Amino acid sequence: MKKEHYIFKLIALILAFIGMPVLLYFQGDFPKRSFLMQTLSLITILGFTLLLSQFFTSRLNKTLVKKIRMVNVLAIHKFIGYLFISILLLHPFFIIVPKFFDNGVTPTHAFIRIITTFSSLGIILGLIAYTSMLVLLITSFFRFKLHLKYKTWRNLHGYLTLLFVVAATWHVVNIGRHSNTSFSIYYVLMVASGIYYLLKTYLFKTSKK
Repeated sequence: MKKEHYIFKLIALILAFIGMPVLLYFQGDFPKRSFLMQTLSLITILGFTLLLSQFFTSRLNKTLVKKIRMVNVLAIHKFIGYLFISILLLHPFFIIVPKFFDNGVTPTHAFIRIITTFSSLGIILGLIAYTSMLVLLITSFFRFKLHLKYKTWRNLHGYLTLLFVVAATWHVVNIGRHSNTSFSIYYVLMVASGIYYLLKTYLFKTSKK
């Protein structure tokens, strides 16, 4: 019975962070683009949603830890984090790729405009999310070389994660190509669930003590 319950929760996570965004993507009435650009869009969307799933594939998920041991949970967490942060770091370049195939703005000019435009709230939020994501990757990968104590690193990791998910979600909802009502509601619900899960585990637990 316990094993079936664990499998059910695992399937629910897969459906929530992979199945649902794929369904929303193909059900959405978005402008048709080339196969390459649609593939890049879907990869970016799944990269973001799987990073949101990190709230539930960590030591916060005590059921998962009990079933497959902490070392395996950390391996999954690291794999998803390193892989999909690396993919999302390419996100600005995914935007620039089409410039190689049209006669409009040059790729170089498009890139410079992206990183120097501060009049748009969406772009500012994107830059904040991108910077926090980059710092997350560096501090996680080089934690021991940076000589960070575990508690210090864990707190930094948690704060940076919250900054990233809030700024990135706001960025996506504000200027995302696929920011229709359904996707916006989905993102907000997933982020709210993850933050609640985090607060329930740490803040509420500390308050009780």
